[in-house]
Amino acid sequence: MKKFTIAATALALAASTISFAPAANAANVAASAATYGASCAKVGETAAKKGADGSDLTCAKETHGSFKGKTVWTYKTWPVLSAAEIVIPNSLTSGFGGFGKAVADALKAEGLLKSEPVVTPNKQATYALTLDYFNKTLAGKAGKLGVTGFAQASGALTSKSTTMVSSGVPGARMMAEYSAIAVKADSKYKTVAQLMADLDKAPKSMAIVGGNIGGVDNFVAAKIFEDQSILVKAMNYVPTKSTVSGDLLSNANYAFGISGYSEFAPYVKAGTLRVLAVTAPNKLAGVSAPTLKASGVNVVVENWRGIMLPPQTPAKAQALVIRALDVVSKSTSFNTYLTGQTAFGAFLPGAKWKSFLQTTEKGLKGLLTSAGLL
Repeated sequence: MKKFTIAATALALAASTISFAPAANAANVAASAATYGASCAKVGETAAKKGADGSDLTCAKETHGSFKGKTVWTYKTWPVLSAAEIVIPNSLTSGFGGFGKAVADALKAEGLLKSEPVVTPNKQATYALTLDYFNKTLAGKAGKLGVTGFAQASGALTSKSTTMVSSGVPGARMMAEYSAIAVKADSKYKTVAQLMADLDKAPKSMAIVGGNIGGVDNFVAAKIFEDQSILVKAMNYVPTKSTVSGDLLSNANYAFGISGYSEFAPYVKAGTLRVLAVTAPNKLAGVSAPTLKASGVNVVVENWRGIMLPPQTPAKAQALVIRALDVVSKSTSFNTYLTGQTAFGAFLPGAKWKSFLQTTEKGLKGLLTSAGLL
């Protein structure tokens, strides 16, 4: 069978990209290594070009947001946006919707807006249509922040969008999270090894419920099949029409489900679902389930989400948004959201975010082609 090496290389985030908000009262950071919110020693000192947009940072007693009263590296001018309409590429109750609301809440909490943020769902039939709306209809319009992620990047390809996520102007990648393999609490499967044994014998008879075709859940399933030397074309993968957890609980035909760990967490706590493993490289704090790697399946996959701006956004406006998103990424409210999602900061701004997207889209195209989805 074909290996998805290019896709795996392009889509897995290196551990070095995962970041966390700097702790207050941490050791002082030199100008050469300055980042927004890091502690500093010499008030008035400049850290040249260390801002997320390439602007300077200065050592000062912060007068805004989560670091108020602390002596930290900060922007000389607080990056306040005139307005922010955060466009969600599906519903407000989706993972994208929750992420968009978390960004809106942090923008408001940190004093980064002159007006109330607006979170707008764009519930169209395909990600191709949502991208067409954002990249064409909203092109050149100010104050528009588009939520995006793995699912939209892959969905744009499978629905043959005329534009890609990378067609927009890059704001920043903001977060990453891990997927989980779950079964009903009364399932006969107690371990991944037991599940893999049956999957190897009769893959077509074992229905898997997950997110959209070509999305991160489908990708996780494909990587599992690849690792276990099971033909990907034998996969019985069913995209959910509601939620993976809901379908898994209500339909006895599903052998297991794949989704972000946070979706399954409340049901695990309630005792109705059991998580067999997570796709993280190492055991997750607060999660009893082992990793797939520790369970004998050499698969590590990270989902990601971020913010794009419409094409034709001026460079000056892009830079202002990048600075604001940098502040958001270090804020108390956004990091509280990440903790609740069992997710992690993965801040990557501007040109680096654009390059990541282009590489990801290339890898996804190779994966989807190999799987017969393009």
